[in-house]
Amino acid sequence: MASSEADSRLSQVVARALEKIIKNASWRKHSKLAHQCKALLERLTSPSDSPLASPDSEPESSIPGPLHDGGAVEYSLFESEFILSPLINACATAFNKIVDPAVDCIQKLIAYGYLRGEADPSGGPEAQLLSKLIESVCKCHDLSDDAIELLVLKTLLSAVTSVSLRIHGDCLLQIVRTCYDIYLGSKNVVNQTTAKASLVQMLVIVFRRMEADSSAVPVQPIVVAELMEPIEKSDADGSMTQFVQGFITKIMQDIDGVLNPVTPSRVSLGGHDGAFETTAVETTNPADLLDSTDKDMLDAKYWEISMYKTALEGRKGELADGEADRDEDLEVQIGNKFKRDAFLVFRALCKLSMKTPPKEALADPLLMRGKIVALELLKILLENAGTVFRTSERFLGAIKQYLCLSLLKNSASTLMIVFQLSCSIFISLVSRFRAGLKAEIGVFFPMIVLRVLENVAQPNFQQKMIVLRFLDKLCLDSQTLVDIFINYDCDVNSSNIFERMVNGLLKTAQGVPPGVATTLLPPQEATMKLEAMRCLVAILRSMGDWMNKQLRIPDPYSTKRFEDVENSPEPGNVPMAILNGDEPAEGSDSHSEASNEASDVLTIEQRRAYKLELQEGISLFNRKPKKGIEFLIKANKVGDSPEEIAAFLKNASDLNKTLIGDYLGEREDLSLKVMHAYVDSFDFQGMEFDEAIRAFLQGFRLPGEAQKIDRIMEKFAERYCKCNPKAFTSADTAYVLAYSVIMLNTDSHNPMVKNKMSADDFIRNNRGIDDGKDLPEEYLRSLFERISRNEIKMKEDDLSLHQKQSVNSNRILGLDNILNIVIRKRDEDQHMETSDDLIRHMQEQFKEKARKSKSVYYAATDVVILRFMIEVCWAPMLAAFSVPLDQSDDEVVITLCLEGFRYAIHVTAVMSMKTHRDAFVTSLAKFTSLHSPADIKQKNIYAIKVRILFSMYR
Repeated sequence: MASSEADSRLSQVVARALEKIIKNASWRKHSKLAHQCKALLERLTSPSDSPLASPDSEPESSIPGPLHDGGAVEYSLFESEFILSPLINACATAFNKIVDPAVDCIQKLIAYGYLRGEADPSGGPEAQLLSKLIESVCKCHDLSDDAIELLVLKTLLSAVTSVSLRIHGDCLLQIVRTCYDIYLGSKNVVNQTTAKASLVQMLVIVFRRMEADSSAVPVQPIVVAELMEPIEKSDADGSMTQFVQGFITKIMQDIDGVLNPVTPSRVSLGGHDGAFETTAVETTNPADLLDSTDKDMLDAKYWEISMYKTALEGRKGELADGEADRDEDLEVQIGNKFKRDAFLVFRALCKLSMKTPPKEALADPLLMRGKIVALELLKILLENAGTVFRTSERFLGAIKQYLCLSLLKNSASTLMIVFQLSCSIFISLVSRFRAGLKAEIGVFFPMIVLRVLENVAQPNFQQKMIVLRFLDKLCLDSQTLVDIFINYDCDVNSSNIFERMVNGLLKTAQGVPPGVATTLLPPQEATMKLEAMRCLVAILRSMGDWMNKQLRIPDPYSTKRFEDVENSPEPGNVPMAILNGDEPAEGSDSHSEASNEASDVLTIEQRRAYKLELQEGISLFNRKPKKGIEFLIKANKVGDSPEEIAAFLKNASDLNKTLIGDYLGEREDLSLKVMHAYVDSFDFQGMEFDEAIRAFLQGFRLPGEAQKIDRIMEKFAERYCKCNPKAFTSADTAYVLAYSVIMLNTDSHNPMVKNKMSADDFIRNNRGIDDGKDLPEEYLRSLFERISRNEIKMKEDDLSLHQKQSVNSNRILGLDNILNIVIRKRDEDQHMETSDDLIRHMQEQFKEKARKSKSVYYAATDVVILRFMIEVCWAPMLAAFSVPLDQSDDEVVITLCLEGFRYAIHVTAVMSMKTHRDAFVTSLAKFTSLHSPADIKQKNIYAIKVRILFSMYR
């Protein structure tokens, strides 16, 4: 077994702890533990060459154990268990003076490399012993003692950092959970900060190892000073920051010292500043992945929002990776342990982030703190994601399955910190993951960003400012804006995100229209107008930067800005670390589905032209359905057969649902044939009657005229009976019952109806409708219960509020409103409140977008794309810059307007768009006031400078 020399190294660590345990143990309460420790201490100090040797009859005597002495000496499983059992038992005493030396000893065994192997409760005897050891340490935090909490954190961070002791799966999740619990339950602010720092350091390690597929990858300590921003009141002198930094650095360097004991270049413990420096290689080459990922992980800008706490209730179940959950979720069955660890941690954070609904948490702030911690950690992970995380189908699937649901639950929160974190997470998805999340971004961008941006009159001021700053950050990566345009504004099945964004910014920059009531105070409105102006300038700057990069044109204004522009506050002048390289955005260079067809200008032009013409036809349909259909047929956007027209009405987005119902109810020959084809396109086979009605009425709103409703429902009854020939005696029965069901739906769910219909009333109203016979009472009663519980309502779509409100009021007051088969009217804030219905609706949109849209992601490379972007934004930009320049004397506003003119002229000139360039030049020339020298003001002099500057470089 072990020699006395080898024993002495490990014995010194264990013996000191045993002596303290024996000294502090109560002979009554801890007699068994004291006896166990004494026996081990005697054997450790015995002069025998093999003091711990087990009897030959013990099978464990020949099985290697997890204890190693750092040299050639190894301990058997029996010997390892003999040494570790007293320490495990000491941790379970819940007596501080006994727990302290035991946990301290375990930490030293880990830090010095004496414990080796994998901790796994489902593994072999060695793995189970290590798992039991880690579990005993995790349970010690329940003592709520400040010193013990720090010792537990030190031990757990040492375990995760260690290379010899491998922590995976359930054991890793238990450690993460314990760090959460200490952060949440500790009453000591230093311990809370230390727990938070330890947790972040663990996440850095887990994801760095996943990216490198190795546990030997070097990891630098995190920078605690950046984690502490803003500075805590209790840390005015920085002492807490220094303590926590020293805590983290000491652990990292102790472990590193075991791995690299003779490396002369290692930073000493006293060298605080040098310990946190990291040299990053700015490249996306997989060979350089480690350095670049480490740089991102340590960047200060990802700790801009202070963390909060959460309640302990229900969280353990979220973090625990139980067998039942593993059996149900096949995604957890990942062969690579590093990837599996990252997946489990990511999934746990997503679940924690959506654990408590915001509405409930507002009543008890403690319930919200864990949600915010989880969102903050998710934000950091996404902002610093490496190539594997961004490109792996499994991780992209986890984002779609878990993170998108979290965003859905949190983006409607009225708590600003939650909304801000949701926006920060979303900007990371757009900037870094857009190639693999095309459909999801297409749904979330209107929901999170455009919904707030387009609300000009009565916005939530804080939310709007968060969104405006989000857009400002988005413009820092010029590739992102162009990619958004080509993948959404040029996609028939997607919203015009870029166009709506520019128009929304224009409306915000112009302010609330005169005569419109607003909730904004004058200073708030002025701030928003200025921020919107900055965003418009940032968009033009981004377009110009992308153009210069593609054409390799140096910025002619980079060293010749006139003084006022140079000294003005630049929006977003501190670029995010993930976007400040010269390479294209990481989200656009990695996904396997990224297409090289983006350079085909003809294809892009055709797609854009097709979409514009289709939108023109849809807009015409929403005013005059017959003319809209005629236009679309002539433009070859819709076939001329009833079946093709019906398919268009059923599947096209942005069609007015009321007008679809009106068109289907017409008695003209073509409309009638289209209605028949529309109804015949449904397969009602095997559906319950109310289920068929729900499916049928999702796509349109019943018209207001009784004759039109009659024609539609008569055809529905015929189709249902054809699909279910044994359901009723005749189609007349289904026809009458359909009307009865609709009336029941109105009666049950319309708040205006005070005296609700009972089940007996419903049965009585339907007597004799089956060719003089009664339908089975059980059938009618079951139908009544289903309708009463679940309202029949039209499927929500992504029409904007102003489109919904523009529906003819006469139609709203028609029979369709009485029957209550309409979209429910809600306030702007209530419209996006988290609810099961909304979540289901958005999940349906994900599926619908994925089904309709091509999965190909186009990475823009051809500069001609800017022509189409300019066509979209030049008029709003000209209006946004001209009016304030004419009316305002504010120097900041004037500077922004002139900068906008400068970028606009530069881009239009290089792209040879003479008409657009001349529009900007002519407007700028007017503001020089050279035709009236007596009226020249300072802003006119600035305009003259820009005009001269443009003349020098055009």
